[in-house]
Amino acid sequence: MGNLRGALALSLVACLSCGSPQKTSPVGVDTAGSTKTYDPFGMKDDAKVVGQAVILGTDDKNGSTVLPLPAAPSKGLVDAMFVRLGGGVAASGGSTPVKLSTAPNTDGSVQVGIYEELAGGTGAQWRAGVWVSAFVAATVLGKDLTDFTFSAASGGYIDGASASGLMAGGFLATMTGQKIDPHVTMTGIINPDGTIGPVGGIPEKFIGSIEKGKTKLGYPIGMRWAKSEATGKLVDLVQLAKDRGAEAVEVSNVHEAYKLLTNKTLPEAVPVTQAEMNLDADTVKGIDEKYKEWQQKLAGHWASLLQLQQAGRLPPTLLVMAQYAQQTAERAEKLHKQGQIAAAYSKMLAAWVYAASATDTYEILSKVQAGDTIGAVAALASLDQLDAMTVEVFNKVGAIKPTTLGQHLLMITTFQAALRGWGFKVFAGDSVKRTKEFLASLGSVKAELASPEVADKIVQVVAPTVLLIGRTVAETMMAEQELEFEVEKTVNYMCSIPNVKRMSTSFQSAGVAGINYFDTLLVEPLAKEASMSVDEARMRVSMREPDYLVAYMLSHLQQLDGLPKDLKTKWGEGSVAWALMSLAGSELAYYHSAELVTKYYSLGLHTDEMGRPDTVEHDKAFTNMLASAERSARANARAARIATGGIPVQAKLSYQLASVDRDGDLSDKISALAGFWASSAFSQTAVMLARN
Repeated sequence: MGNLRGALALSLVACLSCGSPQKTSPVGVDTAGSTKTYDPFGMKDDAKVVGQAVILGTDDKNGSTVLPLPAAPSKGLVDAMFVRLGGGVAASGGSTPVKLSTAPNTDGSVQVGIYEELAGGTGAQWRAGVWVSAFVAATVLGKDLTDFTFSAASGGYIDGASASGLMAGGFLATMTGQKIDPHVTMTGIINPDGTIGPVGGIPEKFIGSIEKGKTKLGYPIGMRWAKSEATGKLVDLVQLAKDRGAEAVEVSNVHEAYKLLTNKTLPEAVPVTQAEMNLDADTVKGIDEKYKEWQQKLAGHWASLLQLQQAGRLPPTLLVMAQYAQQTAERAEKLHKQGQIAAAYSKMLAAWVYAASATDTYEILSKVQAGDTIGAVAALASLDQLDAMTVEVFNKVGAIKPTTLGQHLLMITTFQAALRGWGFKVFAGDSVKRTKEFLASLGSVKAELASPEVADKIVQVVAPTVLLIGRTVAETMMAEQELEFEVEKTVNYMCSIPNVKRMSTSFQSAGVAGINYFDTLLVEPLAKEASMSVDEARMRVSMREPDYLVAYMLSHLQQLDGLPKDLKTKWGEGSVAWALMSLAGSELAYYHSAELVTKYYSLGLHTDEMGRPDTVEHDKAFTNMLASAERSARANARAARIATGGIPVQAKLSYQLASVDRDGDLSDKISALAGFWASSAFSQTAVMLARN
């Protein structure tokens, strides 16, 4: 079921009302390189000063660094590496100069400019990389995207996101007023948490850059041995550079990218210990109670499945679903005994989805085989009671009047679960319609309908629809249950709605860029290859990646009709509920799109015929990226604790789930990466709210 976004209040010791106007540095006050210790919410005024950044938690005693920033616009130049493929010639590398500039922005608008010297010189993937780079650079400095203007001007034809790590480091250099070494460059994709991910074609990129005078070249951690696009063989990047009088340097995150480019060290948060990411007793107790509820729900379906399985009456597809439910439930029980309550809850919920879907699908099949296609259609319709369910949970969350930071975060996380459920509901609606038409077309019972082969073909049509319904129900019920996990411990806090709207706009802009990138990466090529429309290709991709549809819809949440428009009208565009739901949706779109790009571009994911993760091209780099993401989650947790007085329970829950999935199979490991990112995201959101 992916990552559980639980909710419990932070333990805070201060109260405030956010949203003070931005300030300029007082005359005569020099905060250069100073270290300060902040009480909860005490960093807010310093963080909003134009001309300085507050980097939280830069030592293990919870000190923070106040860093001076240029008051005037700052410029820098980087050379983005690329590899030329196709055209009947051997692959070769090159680079394109990119002019970067940043400046303080005081009007609160999103200002990210992408310029090109040649018409059509930059593609959607490049543009998405610029957006994420700007977003990460601002976050690293404890700033909002709206605190700066950003621009990237390309000097030639270039696409792809492999230079986004370079641009993130370059933006940080211009924001801090540091000179970029003209003999240095790097390649690697920037991830939302600031880690650097793997890319392809590095040997050719290195050769092309060295020929242009570069003497120090960075590459993603874990990719010392990289495949040559020209020969298909693995190449030792360190030796390749050395043989040509250059140096190859491994880079794991944006801080190391900054050091590579500027020869300067940028202060960063010190991670908290793993023990500090443990859940508190009240949260554990609340999740455990819900675990037992899902365990009982599963038992009701399991007895029927076991009886059918022993009688040999389950078609192969349903047998696979039942076996998956059994294996997942057994793992949940094992985790529960080990005290991994959050992971046990998540696995038990997944087991219920598959077991319930298997029994519901069998019931529909039985009616078809009995000649009762009308009854089969009615049985499917009885499962599809999703409209009322999704509306109810949105109304319940929207009715909360948050007075603490914990309640604000709780609304964001439950809105995200509800929005995922709503996205699946929309997708399920089309699937239900098609499946009803299929069932009705079967007509009265025929001898062949009773054959095992035909029965399984029917199941293969019906089961995906029933699974979608089950996932919608699970996500929606999870949103309701998250509301019960909270034991209120926080003190008064009220955010600024205009500031939350600006945060939402920032995430939405980056999310749209990410979705456009993924469309050019996978959706549009599929449409061209299969001679179908882009919308048809989009639906086909969504069958294997439901989160893609959710991200696509939420990146356009403000423009959607139906439920979102109804809620905006009901609550009011200026309400806290609409502001927080918009922020929840735009964050979800941003992170889901980043996860998809990482899977299919950076990691080179391959799936089997069932759409399950099979292999990744850059497995060693993936292992190192997981380690970097885990550390980043704990570093962001320290920043959140300093900013707010406590580590968000949502960050702890995501971290706990990811820590368990990290030891699983490839699918689990990919979920672990998303989980560590989610943990960082919740901590970063807490910091953003605290300074806004």
